[in-house]
Amino acid sequence: MTGQMGDTARRLLAAFFALALVFTALPGTNWTAITDPDLAPGDYALVQVAHGAASAVAAKATAAGATDVAALDTLDIVTARVSADAIRTLQSDYRVSSIATDAGITAAGRGEHFERANGRPSPGVGVVDADKAWTGATGRGVTVALMDTGVAEHPDLDGSVVARVDFVGDGATLQDPSGHGTFVAGLIAAHGRTFKGVAPDAKLISLRVLDQNGNGTLHSVLAAFDWLLQNRMTKHIKVLNLSFGAPQKSSYHRSLLAGVVESAWFAGITVVAAAGNDGPVHGTVAMPGADPFVITVGSFADQGTLATNDDRESVFSSRGPTRDGFAKPDVLAPGEHIVSLRVPGTALDLDATGGPGPRGRDAEDVAGPYARLTGTSASTAMVTGAAADILEAHRNYSATQVKGALVASGSHIAGTRTPGLDVDDALTVRPARVNAGLVPSLVLLRLLAANGQLFGTGITWEGISWEGISWESVSWEGVAWESVSWEGVTWDGVTWDGVTWDGVTWDSVTWELQ
Repeated sequence: MTGQMGDTARRLLAAFFALALVFTALPGTNWTAITDPDLAPGDYALVQVAHGAASAVAAKATAAGATDVAALDTLDIVTARVSADAIRTLQSDYRVSSIATDAGITAAGRGEHFERANGRPSPGVGVVDADKAWTGATGRGVTVALMDTGVAEHPDLDGSVVARVDFVGDGATLQDPSGHGTFVAGLIAAHGRTFKGVAPDAKLISLRVLDQNGNGTLHSVLAAFDWLLQNRMTKHIKVLNLSFGAPQKSSYHRSLLAGVVESAWFAGITVVAAAGNDGPVHGTVAMPGADPFVITVGSFADQGTLATNDDRESVFSSRGPTRDGFAKPDVLAPGEHIVSLRVPGTALDLDATGGPGPRGRDAEDVAGPYARLTGTSASTAMVTGAAADILEAHRNYSATQVKGALVASGSHIAGTRTPGLDVDDALTVRPARVNAGLVPSLVLLRLLAANGQLFGTGITWEGISWEGISWESVSWEGVAWESVSWEGVTWDGVTWDGVTWDGVTWDSVTWELQ
């Protein structure tokens, strides 16, 4: 599939596909688990299984030649280094929903250390009119979750961080051994006397999925999403910042990470993801930013000025189209020489020789409570803060409406059609129509169908509003969707982010996957 579906009937095909999966999910049918196309014999795999089946599937994988096998019963996941025979055996087991490589993810910052004296620092929040927006909204009452390297204590974040959860398990003694997560957090919600983030009154939750070098695994991300879905209501989480990424190697319909982020999106969480730093080559947007539903953020250079006529898309900022033909990113924000919070003694704070802190004439650029970085990580954090401001001003907005407001209010950036962030205008503009006609990842649909949760007795195809579903008891770790609550879902006159399906016929429906 390239781009959005051409007509309503083709958009409805996702429903048709999912319906077929209900039958293939039954024991004794010709079942083939979704398999990462990059998985090869000898790779370390994450195997998602039906609830309670981890031990049995692990034993079967071992018998088929897999090694380093572990049954994570509480997570409904089997991890193993798989042989060719083991891959075939797992693919044909109806209890297995998907098989993926335990892919690596990396933070979307460009440098290994805080910057020295290279280029004028960005004026930051003033460039995107966040300071003007504060008369209308400051993110008060909105909680933002960050999946990053952690968030350390800092005077400018005093009282902001309401929870910290570590999914890396590397024995780190620091809350943020990298410094990257704290830097990102500052751009969202810092509220110091001299430095403020875009949403200074927002609350933060740190979900640590990256180590001190900014590296992580899909396994830790799954665990973090599981926690997020289970706690989103009690913790009042409305926005998720993902300043990390991995190369998009397949269609989002085959991407586990796409299915995961969409589960949060449909649960009512506005997901903001970094485009990545692999530009100016086209087709380089990272996953999960390559998912068509989420808000994907690239970087623009503000040249160190408040003027907008000199703003240009950053050369390094990743560009679309995605593998599925979608234009990305959705919005640009300042991403060059950005000032935010510094954590002394962390990995970003070390100089090139490994010593603590900067030396000589460059010391003043990094010393003290603030430092500078370049990358779409910083840009993403600013848009996340803007989303929090929008949700304070419009508490009933869906994630799709937040995206529409950001797109509709954007400023012109020379040389690109992608709008630049304008926080003040985003509070009052009428949201643009976005995400219309998109089809959710088939990974998500198939996982729901495989666990018997997409359909029930008496349920017909006349509709489902994804953003009205209760997702807090959904387990992405175990991919055990039996706890999904469909009560209260109306099945008359289908809407899918504003797409009306009335009068659709099945004639001439076609489907292609690229």
